[in-house]
Amino acid sequence: MDLHDYLVALRRRWRFVMACVLLGLAGAVAVTALMPRTYTATAQLFIATSDENSGDAYQGGLFTQQRVKSYTRIVTSPAVLDGVIARLGLHTTPGLLAEKISAQAPLDTTLVDIRVNDASADRAQAIADATAVQFTKYISAIEASSVGAPPLIKASVVGGSQPPSAPTSPRPGLNLTIGLVAGIAVGVGGAVLRHSLDTTIRTAADLSGWLSLTTLGTVPPPARQRADSARHLGTTRRTEALSQLRTRLTFSAGNGIPDSLLVSSARPGEGRTRTAIDLATSVAATGHRVILLEADLRHPRLTAELGLHGTPGLTGVLTHNTPLYTALESWGDGLIRVLPAGSAPADPNTLLSSPDMASLLRALEADADLVVVDSPPLLSFADGAVLASMTQGVLLVARAGKTRRDDAVRALDTLTAVHAPVLGAVLTGTHAEGLADWQPPRNPEPPDRTGEPEPAPARALDGATVPRRHHE
Repeated sequence: MDLHDYLVALRRRWRFVMACVLLGLAGAVAVTALMPRTYTATAQLFIATSDENSGDAYQGGLFTQQRVKSYTRIVTSPAVLDGVIARLGLHTTPGLLAEKISAQAPLDTTLVDIRVNDASADRAQAIADATAVQFTKYISAIEASSVGAPPLIKASVVGGSQPPSAPTSPRPGLNLTIGLVAGIAVGVGGAVLRHSLDTTIRTAADLSGWLSLTTLGTVPPPARQRADSARHLGTTRRTEALSQLRTRLTFSAGNGIPDSLLVSSARPGEGRTRTAIDLATSVAATGHRVILLEADLRHPRLTAELGLHGTPGLTGVLTHNTPLYTALESWGDGLIRVLPAGSAPADPNTLLSSPDMASLLRALEADADLVVVDSPPLLSFADGAVLASMTQGVLLVARAGKTRRDDAVRALDTLTAVHAPVLGAVLTGTHAEGLADWQPPRNPEPPDRTGEPEPAPARALDGATVPRRHHE
């Protein structure tokens, strides 16, 4: 992964990163609130020799610095702490008390710093002061050269007696910083890991990068489903996205819109049927004759989406039980004719693979400017591949956040195997970038067309010429 991939990962999963950061901060706050308060009291000792001669004092100072290193270990010895426990009346043992006390000697000094940690500030300072006093007595006893003679080393208390005013633990600022850094690290690391492992198609760049397909359209989801979308095309981003899809489809084949177009997908639930309906509606709105063919004989949904009544449909025509002109139904104020799937046959693949299906497609192409075929998913059944070989173009539909790269690649391989002309792909269920909402004037005045010649019937889509068909 390069820097661009990291930035893409953070942009796509910024909510996950923010959630981790907030969890890290919340954890730090919880730890800070639940941790017991600890106060650290201090006492300081000064160690000196009893030599008064300046020359001996210098040597004694060096000698004392060496001895101080050993004194830091004596501070927590039972000989010292037994006296502290007895003096303060503590209900503990020297071993447990030693866990609260630490001593250290600053470098190149004859000082000993005693630190005591306790939940009570006053008790911590009392222990520190008592430890310092008991230590001085113990040093005087063990350093005495002879009975009645002054000790060679003398320890004096020079600091302490003031209880700490604020706890040393927990430290809210440090805990929040650790929580913030941990949340950022986990969030960024998790986002990058999920991005590297995620093979779900999410953008048009994924389609072009992984499938080497031209993305003809990026269609956002509808605000709500309408039974009669021909009457309610609207003026939203979705409408503009469908217009863009229609325009790009016109020029994708080179010679204008194809006579027949198969709309398929790798798996169910990727917006195949909805895309077929919306594309047919968009093309029909420009004045072209459109036929919607429901070729999904296993799990048909198009008829229910359009609110049509069940008819013998495609199955009846292919089994020669129903004439074609009888099976076709008008929909959308007569702008679109629909051939429903009809009743479910025993063997749909055999029926769709028959020469009668190819002949039916050619007859529909001769009677319309565009035949939009809604097929089963390519990876679920072989029906889609059979139909793809009969149509003049295939539109592969992928759903953002649902279609996986491996499934899309396998679907494309299936179409390649039957030499199907794949015109491009459509990404559904995502935001159409770069498109804006637009509303026409409420009461537009009709233009004055007095004297203008009557416009010719539309037979081209978005400026592309569509050859006129001759009907017998």
